[in-house]
Amino acid sequence: MRIPLVNPGLDLTSMAEPTLTSSTPGERPLRADARRNRERVLAAARAAFAQEGEEVQMEAIAKRAGVGVGTVYRHFPTKRALLDTLRRQWLADGAAHATLALSHVEPAKALTVFVRRAADLLARDRGIREAFERLDRGSGETVWSPEFEGYRTGVARLLDRAHEAGVLREEIDLSRFLALLSGVGAAVGNGLDPRLAADVLLQGIRPPAP
Repeated sequence: MRIPLVNPGLDLTSMAEPTLTSSTPGERPLRADARRNRERVLAAARAAFAQEGEEVQMEAIAKRAGVGVGTVYRHFPTKRALLDTLRRQWLADGAAHATLALSHVEPAKALTVFVRRAADLLARDRGIREAFERLDRGSGETVWSPEFEGYRTGVARLLDRAHEAGVLREEIDLSRFLALLSGVGAAVGNGLDPRLAADVLLQGIRPPAP
């Protein structure tokens, strides 16, 4: 889910007294103006990481968001905290995409739609590529997040359907599939066409012809 940028020209002083609203479960509710700033920071960070990866600095994110760097640190005390929040967003997006792919009746079509879409996203977003490389290595707090489990569950359902239909090699389990998908990320990151990378993967995981 992409978070829209707030209009930088919005006159917050002309608005009614901000109300309290919650951000994510377990966090203290944020005032409306603080929530808007947090959303601006997240949107700016997502765009910055897509272009520059994890090397981007917090100051650059603040400038892109149109807020002071202190505002960024107020919501995210460290870059790791900001990255973990973004990784959870990316994983939630991936889980939603897996669910959407499952709407296709044919298991082979569902798997094709998912892999091609994933390859396209990995090609366009360096931040997502680096995040999934970390997940493939089993590093980072995000590995233990509910979003990661939701993503794994969605992908596992795709694979289960494909196995039941006989359109996926028996030895391709969830961990191997995710490792192969991470390899697609590395390939497109080095300039390989995402459709070609996706189709090579899809061809390789199909059962051999009798």
